[in-house]
Amino acid sequence: MRKLIAHCTIVMCVLLQPFVSVAQTDSVVERSVEAVNVEAQKFQRSAMPVQTFTAIDIQQQSVQNVADIMRQFKGTNVKDYGGVGGLKTVSVRSMGAAHTAVNYDGVFLSDCQAGPIDVGRFNIDNIETITLAVGQTDELLQPARAFASAAVLSINSRKNDFIDNKLKIDAVQKVGSFGYTDTKISLAKKLTTKNIVSVCTDFMRADGQYKFSIPNGKHTIRGYRRNSDINSAYAELNINTRDSNRFENQIKAYGFYSERGLPGVVIFYNSAANERLWDKNFFVQDDGKWRLSNNATIRFQAKYNYSWNRYEDVNVMYANGKRTDLNTQHEGYFSLSGLYNFQILSVALSGDMAYNTLKSNMMNNPQPCRMTLISALNVRVAVPHFSAIGTLVATHITEKVDFGSHPEDIKRISPAFNIKWYNNYLTLRAMAKETFRVPTFNELYYTTLGTTGLKPEKAHELNIGGSFCTETFGLSVDAFANKIENKIVAIPTMYVWKMSNYGEVEILGADISIDKDFEIADFQLKTKANYSYQRAIDVTDKKSKLYKSQIPYTPLHSGNFSAMLLYNKTSLSINAFFSGKRYFLEYNIKDNEIKPYLELSATISQSFQVKNCKIDAKFSCLNITNKQYCVIQYYPMPGRHFQLQANLTL
Repeated sequence: MRKLIAHCTIVMCVLLQPFVSVAQTDSVVERSVEAVNVEAQKFQRSAMPVQTFTAIDIQQQSVQNVADIMRQFKGTNVKDYGGVGGLKTVSVRSMGAAHTAVNYDGVFLSDCQAGPIDVGRFNIDNIETITLAVGQTDELLQPARAFASAAVLSINSRKNDFIDNKLKIDAVQKVGSFGYTDTKISLAKKLTTKNIVSVCTDFMRADGQYKFSIPNGKHTIRGYRRNSDINSAYAELNINTRDSNRFENQIKAYGFYSERGLPGVVIFYNSAANERLWDKNFFVQDDGKWRLSNNATIRFQAKYNYSWNRYEDVNVMYANGKRTDLNTQHEGYFSLSGLYNFQILSVALSGDMAYNTLKSNMMNNPQPCRMTLISALNVRVAVPHFSAIGTLVATHITEKVDFGSHPEDIKRISPAFNIKWYNNYLTLRAMAKETFRVPTFNELYYTTLGTTGLKPEKAHELNIGGSFCTETFGLSVDAFANKIENKIVAIPTMYVWKMSNYGEVEILGADISIDKDFEIADFQLKTKANYSYQRAIDVTDKKSKLYKSQIPYTPLHSGNFSAMLLYNKTSLSINAFFSGKRYFLEYNIKDNEIKPYLELSATISQSFQVKNCKIDAKFSCLNITNKQYCVIQYYPMPGRHFQLQANLTL
């Protein structure tokens, strides 16, 4: 044990090098993140707003994928390009999808090529909880990446914790509109008193050919969505080890494959869509915690990630009639964290190291490599009914290329501070935080578009709010002010478009949530309503016609409502999503307006017990009113459609 502690100390010192290397630089940046344990409360007592969706919610409500879940969270903008296989990314409080970090079972995912993570790839039937945190919460023993983003989406897979040694089998079959079918099978076995092994596989396909009609000027375009099919499969292996309360470890191996069509935008008199995309992803990760004493705990993470994609477009505009892009990413990641608790003081120190490469067949691609070192220091003071946390994140990023220019090294220190006061029913909170996000490899090096002189986007966050909670009622209110500097956008030059640091965005808003439970005879009614106000305006140039215009794809008003009626083992739920008008270009004129929409969905579910077999049946009708709308302009969403699901657990 002494050798282990000594080795960990040496590694920690190496990883904390960014604090030394950036000690003389200005305080600018960080990424904030967060993972929180589920509590039996309507609203968690965090110093920042935290929202959680559980496996029970997934079973009882009208959700098909992670994007549907995210739409039920306040303060989120989900970009959905339509269909089962459409790309789905999440932006929190109008800061952009690249500012939202995503972790899977505690270890963070990355895409250094494109940036935002496609959350549509995750199978929701294998999810135990999904948690969205803005800024950071009270959990200190996390990797440094968890404190270096403006928001964090934590996806936690189902944990198998059972007493006997019998083989546990869980099977899910779904069928639905547009040729949709999805089969999931998972097996879990308790090998010893300390080890559980589980395997999960999933196969999904859909043709995605749904009717649509969207206005285009004085005309209306009607037809079927073409080239929107998808075939995908994934498998994962988990080995969970627990030795009382002193040692915890999870090893995960994950593989994913998909082939999909990209239907593209709907253009009048032109229905051609010949773009295809293939994706392969494999990673293996380890996440372990050791409790050294009653006061000291360390956490270790390691990961290797391989990602490959192939993009193909058939078009006469290309020399050989076809374009094929091949991209391969590799990542090696290592993290070590330590936490020590005094009586009222807790100190946590974490260091992360990541090495990313991108190989591409594109002409003149410099084959970039990026080394990232992140260290985080957290100090918490906690007394009865009050706590305060101060955070410093140091980041050092350096890049190398085979030829051509590359960005200068990035050395930044980013502060954050949050406080909370609480009693049995009331929680008051406040937070201030600075973060940043590094330009992606596409933004830096993509042929004719990339610009190696780009600076990181800076994000400043302020939040003040609170929640009041009883057993049957909950109210949460937050007001926030964000600012994005050096916003990275594509702007036209004389002949081509180029990525540039152009733009400054100010965001003022408020999030409100209300929960209320009722009991009527043998029935239980659970209701929840969310409302978000986001005024996200361009303040780059006072002389510009765009000054104080609402940024694209951000509605001023949005919200959702859900009601769930429970009786014995039967549940009926209704979900409504509302989005106000938006603009798909920065000019806030009528021609650039995307109309508001209200989408209604309903689900009925029933549980049965047949001897040792549990059966859950679920039927959903989505977009009941057959409302035709677009989340992204000229990417029509499906109209009314259905899904039938059966779960079998042995």
